[in-house]
Amino acid sequence: MRTRYRFDHAWHLDTGADAVLALLEDVPGYGRWWPGVRVLDAAPAARARAADLEVRAPAGYRIRISIAEEARADDELRASIRGDLDGWSAWRVRPEGVGTRVAFAQEVDARKPLLRLASPVLHRVLAAQHATVMRRAEQGMRAALELD
Repeated sequence: MRTRYRFDHAWHLDTGADAVLALLEDVPGYGRWWPGVRVLDAAPAARARAADLEVRAPAGYRIRISIAEEARADDELRASIRGDLDGWSAWRVRPEGVGTRVAFAQEVDARKPLLRLASPVLHRVLAAQHATVMRRAEQGMRAALELD
């Protein structure tokens, strides 16, 4: 059954990498700038790097996941994902010209029963939904960093 997904998205922001990394490191803050993402529970420490999230897809279905930072390099944040999806994600933030290139990669298996059932037939549709969620991330990031 085709339930594994691999996503890659990237964009350029006209700001420094440090500002982007600060935004991405604050996982409990994602709901403040990322449309469709709601923080259900977060680690109590300020700027914690773990949270339970609910992501609302454009089609209206909701996915609940727990994310926790696994590794941190100078330009990359890697996290484990558990819940309705199971796998990993990584943000890579690198200087590019006078700004920053933001790249997001994710590899997950669908665990939510409805997603598992729909995946073989609707794999491309669900992937398109993810692309919209990531466009919203880019738009929200631009607004949070006051780039619009």
